[in-house]
Amino acid sequence: MAAGDGQENDFFSFITDFKGRLKNLESMFRTPYMPKIMVLAALVGVVGGLGAVVFYNLILLFKYIFYGASDTAVYLDHVRALPWYYRLVAPALGGLIVGPMVTYIVPEAKGHGVPEVMEALVLKAGEIRFIVAPLKALISAICIGSGGSAGREGPIVQIGASFGSSLGEYFNLPPDKVKTLLGSGAAAGIAGTFNAPLAGVVFSMEVILRKFEMEDFSPLVVSAVIGTAVANILFGEADPVFQIPEHELVNYFELILYMGLGIAGGITALIYGNFLYKMEHIFEKLPIPTASKAALGGLCLGILALALPQVQATGYPVMEDALYGRLPIYTALLLMLAKILATWFTLGSGGSGGIFAPALFIGAMLGSSYGHIVGTIFPTLTAGSGSYAMVGLGTVFAGATHAPLTAIIILFEMTHDPLIILPMMFACKFSSLFTRWWQRRNIYTTKLVLRGIDLDTIEGRNVLSEIPAAEVMSTDLITVRKDTTMEEARDIFRNTLYNFLPVICDDKRHLCGLLGYNYTMDYFAEGGDMDSEVSELAYDSPPTVNENETLLRALKLIDEYGITLIPVVSEEDENKLIGILTRSDILEAYHHWEIK
Repeated sequence: MAAGDGQENDFFSFITDFKGRLKNLESMFRTPYMPKIMVLAALVGVVGGLGAVVFYNLILLFKYIFYGASDTAVYLDHVRALPWYYRLVAPALGGLIVGPMVTYIVPEAKGHGVPEVMEALVLKAGEIRFIVAPLKALISAICIGSGGSAGREGPIVQIGASFGSSLGEYFNLPPDKVKTLLGSGAAAGIAGTFNAPLAGVVFSMEVILRKFEMEDFSPLVVSAVIGTAVANILFGEADPVFQIPEHELVNYFELILYMGLGIAGGITALIYGNFLYKMEHIFEKLPIPTASKAALGGLCLGILALALPQVQATGYPVMEDALYGRLPIYTALLLMLAKILATWFTLGSGGSGGIFAPALFIGAMLGSSYGHIVGTIFPTLTAGSGSYAMVGLGTVFAGATHAPLTAIIILFEMTHDPLIILPMMFACKFSSLFTRWWQRRNIYTTKLVLRGIDLDTIEGRNVLSEIPAAEVMSTDLITVRKDTTMEEARDIFRNTLYNFLPVICDDKRHLCGLLGYNYTMDYFAEGGDMDSEVSELAYDSPPTVNENETLLRALKLIDEYGITLIPVVSEEDENKLIGILTRSDILEAYHHWEIK
């Protein structure tokens, strides 16, 4: 009986303990944001993985509709078997469908998608219209499926980010958490598309959020891992994107040659990105309806593809030929130039798709050509052209996006070759260094600048609008009382670097004016009375900010009144001086943020 009572007590104790743990879990979810954000990030990961699968199959569907190709591996064979006039018209037909949709229904779907996500992050507190996700998938699938030279990364980033943003808005999360979910959606999309969870996290932090902070890291990891798992479950156990031979580093001398490849990749990236936007400008100036410009771009692509059908769509099978060293130098060079032109026609005319796959293609052809050249000059010290094509894959993307870490990690995850890491790190970093030295903006932010949106300036302004004056102000005050003589005030000016001195009325430090250095010196130069009190000459209604007002507000007042410092007053007593804020203090806070 005693034993039974003990077992019964143990059972009730277990139930009570279990209920307590459930209540603790519920309270954790309801009060702090981190548990909630993790659950929502997991949901975003599921949708991101599903989105990657649906988008991939949509592209296959439209490849089948336009060309009868049911698989990427046989796409080129089907294209070549079609009559020349059909091959000419098919990309134009895709543009004819895409053009009106991006012109009249969802303008955000035009182009490669990532700049639109970055714009929403900075200007719209992470808010993206929910309708963007399904329409972006449809429009990009039509564009790529009809032969457009574009990739999957831009659309899937926009699709995942759109859902993450909408979920955050639905649950009324604060803007910083909405931005985290937006980044989580981007990470899940990249991870599910390329079977690259770590690259999804790094891409989101390096390119989208443009910051590495631990509070963002955990939700991004959850989304990326779940997005990859969902995609693998639906795709089946995924093989590497590229089936490649093992990379070979013949001699450490080759690292110098890989550095040269990185610089060559940087130069190519500058041409690829900058002239893409010049092509956009050319199409914008054409005196034809905007909705028809994507069709014209498709027609130009069709003409080019009659001679070189390899430049259509993503081109992964052609890249594998380069990785195995099967392409002669003249073919690789010709395909590199043709792919750049094909991407300009597709995206410059208003088509929809990403710049990642074209950048990989261009980089692989560049690396193959470069490998042939150095192999001829140093035949006993270098690996074959395939090894240089493998490393070249990442150089153009790293240079174009200023994201070498993403390039290195995603290509390792796409190839599963650990031997590629050392030369890839070297080449990608030098590519990124070169393009950063040449121009501050990358291929994504350049597009925004052309729209009049400078993210660096806006983010700096946003930072200043978030920091209260109390965090930066100086409380070691040098002041003068209202009955201080002008001679005493002059001596204080001479012994300090201040251009203005706050004037206080009493021992409680109530502010009653602001005295300027130049005004004081002019006063004495004109023979002013040394015994006059400063209250007679001080500016008696100086601008002020209270301790909780922002640095941006303080800076605007400093500029408006032409002063170098502004008094900070108590929020409870608007006349009580508690600190001063100088222009230098504000700029120092901004530079500290830049360094961080």
